[in-house]
Amino acid sequence: MSQTGGARIYEVRAESEKGGVHAFGSRRTRAEAEDLMRESIDRVTKARGGNQRYWIEEIDTTGLFEFPSKPTPRERYTTRVTTTNKPNTWQTVHVDVLDGDATVASYDRNYSMLQTFEPFRQGDRIFALISTDYTDTAVMDLHTGEIIAAEQPHGNGFCPVGFYVPDWWDLHDGSTLPGSMYWRTADDEWPSGDFGFVWGCVWGDDSSWKVQYLDLSEVSDGVIKRDDRFGYLKLATDSKLVPRDFISCSSWEGERRVEFYVERGYNLTTGAPIPDEDW
Repeated sequence: MSQTGGARIYEVRAESEKGGVHAFGSRRTRAEAEDLMRESIDRVTKARGGNQRYWIEEIDTTGLFEFPSKPTPRERYTTRVTTTNKPNTWQTVHVDVLDGDATVASYDRNYSMLQTFEPFRQGDRIFALISTDYTDTAVMDLHTGEIIAAEQPHGNGFCPVGFYVPDWWDLHDGSTLPGSMYWRTADDEWPSGDFGFVWGCVWGDDSSWKVQYLDLSEVSDGVIKRDDRFGYLKLATDSKLVPRDFISCSSWEGERRVEFYVERGYNLTTGAPIPDEDW
């Protein structure tokens, strides 16, 4: 999403004694920038520093990146889950998707809910990762309530327990403005909702959760891809935690990275790591 014509930001800049130019931050209005400049000069003076000059740079941001709206899809959409199975039988549920108090979509799942609902956005479109079958991952369009992409269920397949699609606001706080001196396009305009993560287990495996990668770049065309590029990782998660507690994404100069909190066992006597298959 880009900003409309006439958009401006105002950045407080300074030139050092050696001629280098640096910035103290930017604001949406000139009045706010003037306040920031006074505060910045005061801080430098108290620290016994100095600059040759200070000024406010007016920057036209027309056509530049615009922060995604709030609330985020994850904050906006919730679920109402109703158990549908008879007592002492395999649990199944009916799921209503809520936008505030309004039901915007519904679906049935042939297993307990777990953490298998993750709303996300791609531009102006709002989707959700869901799982109707205990061995499939699917994408629902929350504007229409239709499932637009889905894996084929497989009796011995990967069983989703939870999903995570990093939202732009998960990585950024909005303090650096597009067009400012320290805005990094390759990093600060990412992520955009074209990838995510699923954790769960292969049917019949142990009770730990493995994490896999989801390629969501073609969901509008009905395609969702999953792979195990991270190998056999045991994710350290819990239903009381939110995904950002154990999955952290970052970007620097266009290099994308992810950090997982994982389970790892060790021999208490020797300190040697215990192979995952023996733990």
